[in-house]
Amino acid sequence: MTTMMISKQDIIEYINNNYPDIHLELNSFKNNIIDELLNIFNIISINQNDFQLKSQRYFIETVVDELSEKYKIFYERQYKLNELLKLKLPEQRSPEWHLLRQNILTASSFAAAMDKCHFRSRDELIYSKIIPEPYESNPITEWGVKYEEIATLFYQSITGTVIKEFGMIPHPTFPIFGASPDGICDDTGPMEFCSRMLEIKCPPKRKFTKSVPPHYMMQMQGQLEVCDLDECDFLQVKLEEYDTLLDYKNDIFDSSEPYKSINEEYDNIINGKTKENLPKGVTISYVKEGDASHNLSYLYPKLYQTHEQYLEWIDEYIKKGYNIVETKWWKITRYELSLVHRDKLWWNDHIEHIIKFYNDYIEYKSNPDKLNELKAQINNKKKKKKNEIFIPAKLPPCAFIE
Repeated sequence: MTTMMISKQDIIEYINNNYPDIHLELNSFKNNIIDELLNIFNIISINQNDFQLKSQRYFIETVVDELSEKYKIFYERQYKLNELLKLKLPEQRSPEWHLLRQNILTASSFAAAMDKCHFRSRDELIYSKIIPEPYESNPITEWGVKYEEIATLFYQSITGTVIKEFGMIPHPTFPIFGASPDGICDDTGPMEFCSRMLEIKCPPKRKFTKSVPPHYMMQMQGQLEVCDLDECDFLQVKLEEYDTLLDYKNDIFDSSEPYKSINEEYDNIINGKTKENLPKGVTISYVKEGDASHNLSYLYPKLYQTHEQYLEWIDEYIKKGYNIVETKWWKITRYELSLVHRDKLWWNDHIEHIIKFYNDYIEYKSNPDKLNELKAQINNKKKKKKNEIFIPAKLPPCAFIE
């Protein structure tokens, strides 16, 4: 009688096929599962000594325990996801959304509130929350708005997930703090992705780094705390726009090359990919009826289509009478995906600093004279910084003065 070799995948498939409705009670059926598998794979035989038999039992038991723990985590995350989906939240960039952001510290401003942001000081943040500046789009922010959806579609394609969007979420018990995550994975994809948060950056100029920049790490820790979640994928995507449609057509994925960069299912896709095995496609920029001419909205087709399919898609919107400003053919040239874990101790160390920031904000808001002093202080710092000329104390050996 031949003894069959059992694998981890065999054990998982057997449990999923024969115990599909008792995932949370797997440990109660552990001995049954072990005995059944030992018999099915003919492990109990005259060819198995006591050491072998005990080792096989140990192997099956560890897989059952691991799977049981995975299901436990999955159902906990699924519950948290469903609770978040029940929240009544203001729509992104709506007047209610802006008002909520104005009265609390948000995760995206966390680094500035701690005076650890390169782009805005703590004082400037306080002043802007009291005297809001009108929102003015610039090429860098508009690029991010335009291509965030492409990055989301790409993420979904390489992870097998579906992203749910959320507006501004206030902290349930710490009302002076809130967050607007780019998205959260639902429960229809791989188990390990359930309720995993997604934070996207599409920098047009900033150099990519393998590590997560500190100010973005602070943002994600704040987001995870607000949503009571454990993980966030930090996705950086570099995109470029083709000069012409011909350039787009000539950038073709060679399916004969043995690409194994993402996953097998992805690598089997041929259409809508560059020679670097990364997505390419097209977007439509248009102006909604009643909007100002500079206030652009965007349309996105599915990924991985032929250029003929994309041209047909564009033609459909032309026929519908959309006020199309331009179409842009784009490609992803690089991406970095980093998994960030929640750090509860780090957050706890920053709570008092958040409260201090909020107290200062309230004090300036209720005292116009102090607010004017703050404004003068900000202006003086800007003027001083503008007039500063850096003169090194000692020139490096390779420096020459003509």
